[in-house]
Amino acid sequence: MAASSLEHLLCSQWDSVVCECTEQQESVDLRQVEDHKSWDAVQNQLQEMGGDQGLALLSRSLLEVQDFANICMHKASMNIDCSIIWGYMWLVLKIIHETKTGAHVLPILQDITQKIGLFTNYVAGTSALTVGMKGFCVDIGVALLQFLSHLLKFMRNNTVHTIRGHISPIEWQPLDKQYSSSCRQVHDVISCMEMLLNFARRPKPARDVGNGREINDLLAPMRRSLMWQEPAKLPCIILPSARTPKLFDRTEVTRSIEERFKSGIPEQSLQSLAIHGLGGVGKSTAALGYAETKLQQGELDAVFWVHGENESSIKQSFTDIALRLKLPDAQQGDHDGNRVMVLHWLQRTQSRWLLVFDNAEVADLIREYWPLSGRGQILITTRSSPMAYELTNNLIEVSNWNDEIGLKFLLHLLSRDIATDLEEKETASASELSERLSGHALTISAMAGLIHRHACSITEFMAFYDRYPGQVSGISANRSINAVWELSFKSLDSESRVLLGAMSFLKPDSIPQDLLEPQTTEYLDESIIFAQDKSRFSNAAENLINAALVKHDRHSRTFSIHRLVQKAFRMFLSPIERHDAFKNAATLTFKAFPDPRRGGTAGPISLYDTWDQCATYFLHVISLKDRFREEIHLNPQFTALPLYCRLNNSCQRYLLEINSLDELGDLVDVNTMALDTLPSEGRTVNLYGSLTSHHGQLLMRLGHPHEAVIWLKKSYEMRSHDVPWNPRESSAAAINVAAALATSNHFTESLRWYKLGYEHFMEWSLRQHDNKAVMSPTIRIEMGLCLYWLNDVDAARDQLSLALTHIESTTPYNWARAAGAHFGLGTVDRRERKFDTAEWHFLEAQNLWLKGDQMRTHPMYAACSYRLGCVAMEQGDITAAIKHLHDAMRQTGKSSHIMTAEHMRVLFKLAEALEQDPRSTRESISIREEAECLLRRRVPNIEDPGSEKIYDSFVCIEWR
Repeated sequence: MAASSLEHLLCSQWDSVVCECTEQQESVDLRQVEDHKSWDAVQNQLQEMGGDQGLALLSRSLLEVQDFANICMHKASMNIDCSIIWGYMWLVLKIIHETKTGAHVLPILQDITQKIGLFTNYVAGTSALTVGMKGFCVDIGVALLQFLSHLLKFMRNNTVHTIRGHISPIEWQPLDKQYSSSCRQVHDVISCMEMLLNFARRPKPARDVGNGREINDLLAPMRRSLMWQEPAKLPCIILPSARTPKLFDRTEVTRSIEERFKSGIPEQSLQSLAIHGLGGVGKSTAALGYAETKLQQGELDAVFWVHGENESSIKQSFTDIALRLKLPDAQQGDHDGNRVMVLHWLQRTQSRWLLVFDNAEVADLIREYWPLSGRGQILITTRSSPMAYELTNNLIEVSNWNDEIGLKFLLHLLSRDIATDLEEKETASASELSERLSGHALTISAMAGLIHRHACSITEFMAFYDRYPGQVSGISANRSINAVWELSFKSLDSESRVLLGAMSFLKPDSIPQDLLEPQTTEYLDESIIFAQDKSRFSNAAENLINAALVKHDRHSRTFSIHRLVQKAFRMFLSPIERHDAFKNAATLTFKAFPDPRRGGTAGPISLYDTWDQCATYFLHVISLKDRFREEIHLNPQFTALPLYCRLNNSCQRYLLEINSLDELGDLVDVNTMALDTLPSEGRTVNLYGSLTSHHGQLLMRLGHPHEAVIWLKKSYEMRSHDVPWNPRESSAAAINVAAALATSNHFTESLRWYKLGYEHFMEWSLRQHDNKAVMSPTIRIEMGLCLYWLNDVDAARDQLSLALTHIESTTPYNWARAAGAHFGLGTVDRRERKFDTAEWHFLEAQNLWLKGDQMRTHPMYAACSYRLGCVAMEQGDITAAIKHLHDAMRQTGKSSHIMTAEHMRVLFKLAEALEQDPRSTRESISIREEAECLLRRRVPNIEDPGSEKIYDSFVCIEWR
């Protein structure tokens, strides 16, 4: 990029954010900001406030901000005036002083400014900044300015926060959420800056490296760090898969959107707008109409449609964007990494893009996926105007059509069913129908579907419609609207109703046809066996499509259904019918979702080879979870199905394997509720044993191994008393107890449980007639790690080597277990100072994990990077050590709330490496303090926080 173009882009980005922040403040505050835009003004304010410890710490941290302004922003562009930061800082300090709120606000300010100081250290040690680095400098400035603006607005607009006296923690939650979001933005930028610097620190150019594989390893960080400079696959259009073929545009809303964007901030700047209104009035249609209009006019290079109703759907949408753009290293399961890549592409690209957050419900979720800058436009559709105001001041309300437009829409939908020239009586009937439905777009569409299916005139339908009083409760205050839903649903045949019932409990946006059309009748309730017959299924689906209740995309073989239709139909059903519909949805999803207990394979049960299939159906499991929680709240007598609990157990296994612990915890909670609703004969040992095991393994991963041991021993007791006894299940339960004991550093007892697991496994193996198995490689790997930490290194090597030999000679190849064996052997070789072979094993483990898992966010990948850093440092290659440890820190830092032990271990070792680099002394001290702070939260009275062994002792045994 030419220097002048870059200069213009960065200045435009900064000016647009300054303008955005200015628009959010009161004029009296803006005048004070303008009058105090200097470092001296801030210093004077600090002196006026006194000299307590909190202010002293903040004063030192503000020196970091001064360095940032003088060094980073100056290097990015000499034409950027960032003095407004001091004006905002001065006013915030003044308000803190007046309202005595420093106890809460000052630590927040100090933390953010310290993080900015870490970034400044990187820039200060770099003689010439690349294009990407200059952009990062402005991104950090933007994050700081936006946080100060939000802080000022919060303190001014929430009077409860600006009075003297005690303030309850809940009252600070909005500010705390904004603080967390800003910290994450800063952290993401620092992570990408580190990638650039890691490449720059390499001592040899790529052409000096002889091995082809080493060249690829060397260039990979550069490719990742420069990803926004590489051409993505454009044009890239991601729109809802199933769309209304007879689209009746809300042209007035489309024009309003266009006019708002044209009258806003400059074209080079990020623009946003929210469309709000009642459900079913056409918000998504209006957003879709605007997107398609701009595409037809050639004004967009990319459109991204994000399903914004919950965190899981947003994560998957951003992953889909990264994959469709073909961004470097975009991977199906790496949601955190994909989010960072997409956001940086949006902020850096010169392409023109539109990002649509459809059906947004929670502002804090959207903020995590909101670009800081860019040449794009953001549209939000939501039912909540207060939520929309949290994200943008630019709002458009979509209301019901007036009677005239409603009539035109009805006639538009019926254009194939009625004559061009309507009789006066027909026109009057159509007009009356539109008036009764108050111009509600979705209901008018359903009405047209009814007329089409009954093949009658509008007047004849009117007489039929009048017989229905509209008793579907809770959908609308308009009884005529309720009557349409009642009539639509009652006019369905029994099989169409059953199919719609199942769809009303699944994720609405993309329901695979394969899920609804099972290959066998096994487990199916009699009411939905018809779905296995292609002809009967097609008839039922066609009825729903013709009734305008669902949409079908033949290319992707997916169905979609409006959330309002889902809710209306669930409320239309009787409690018994709703229970049956949930049961059918759960059964269909159970049949589609991989079950680790199908097939009877030898050894511990896993889903590693079916992750892609799990990801396809995962969001439908989450939808069932949310609907079950809703149903049990509405009806405490609502009961689950044993198959539903078994489905949850399978999904819990998958979440454990990909280490998605937040979602795992929520699913475990709901599955516990579900199991408690089962009759006594349904509460089997298999169901309770798996749930209890997953609960224990979750606690172990979260850093609570002592509690985990209690839960996992409960699971073992259940398995050991099962009739008939299953030694294979008891073996797996014993191994889990052993792993938790090893993680809690009780290695002698752990070894006893591993041996018990081995005995159970061999007993199961002897019972097999055609499939006798040798000792499970999983048992050997974990037992080998336990022996290593018991200092029996020779025995550890034997077990790990035998495990690897077994895995390499077995099909299908278990890449995850192979990675675990290589990791263990690398750990043994490092102890014996065989650094070359240790490095090889760690690289093999990491590469195997990437090929199979395709994610860098799993603790195993970070553990490999960590160990590679340790080996490099012990060989005296500090540059390589820093590279590997920075890589590990990026991964553990993304999920530090659930990978705390792993993160503090990496920080400690990275600080040790940086101590040996004269350019990084300041950074080393800061990182070492952070590591020790995390450690003291675990062990407040620890005497020696400077030992690698201490940090290792808190890490899960599998990747210790």
